[in-house]
Amino acid sequence: MLNVHLLQSEPKVTLGAAAPTIGPDIEARVNEIWQREKQLRSHELYNGRLFSVDHCDAKTIVGWISEYRYFLAQRREPSLHAALKIKPLAVTGILSCPDGVLFGRRSGRSEMEAGCWELVPSGGVDDAAVGSAGQVSLERCILIELEEETGIGASELSANSRAVALVEDLQSHVTDVGIMLATACSAAQIQRRFAALGNREYSELEIVAPAEVRAFRRNRADSLGAVSAALLDALMQSGSGFPESAFDVAQDKPGA
Repeated sequence: MLNVHLLQSEPKVTLGAAAPTIGPDIEARVNEIWQREKQLRSHELYNGRLFSVDHCDAKTIVGWISEYRYFLAQRREPSLHAALKIKPLAVTGILSCPDGVLFGRRSGRSEMEAGCWELVPSGGVDDAAVGSAGQVSLERCILIELEEETGIGASELSANSRAVALVEDLQSHVTDVGIMLATACSAAQIQRRFAALGNREYSELEIVAPAEVRAFRRNRADSLGAVSAALLDALMQSGSGFPESAFDVAQDKPGA
């Protein structure tokens, strides 16, 4: 089940919550799951550090930094959430270009929603986004994902990023912030950048024309990631003019 909240502005994201105390029995179980996973896919497994949400509303998100292994254990055994309380924060970009909205098919080796289509770019918020005062820059997160997943740099955006929605997945416990992005790069340019990437997170990209987004959403209902589907539905039903309005900012930078 997903809860979607439209945003008027980007929420303030900060560290400020204490991580839960984990007992020795739970810690031992987490280690068992982690060691099993390492044996299965050691070359792909990295115990990174992610932002876990403690409190969240339309204006403020407060949390702490957790190790990825706790979230993985919680995914493998959902009952562990009662003790671990991991609620990862993520970002999902709605990237528009003069030719349409960008979607990608996740690699078959992806941990979550392998083979599914989703809005691009997207990714988790980690400790690299935390500033010296404990504040987290969601814009920095989405720009890093943008360059890693498409090869498009921040200087090639044609408008400022804009947070438009908050999506809470009550099953996976992941909270996503949807962020509108725009670039003047054409579909052909984006595909060339993508093809040149050395380590691609997506098996393919598709740029969907504004008039075709609703049909794309309908035709890919069984293979479209839940968060992307929820974001599209919320924006299209909000009366904001999406997807057409997404392209008004794809032509020129403000003040150009």
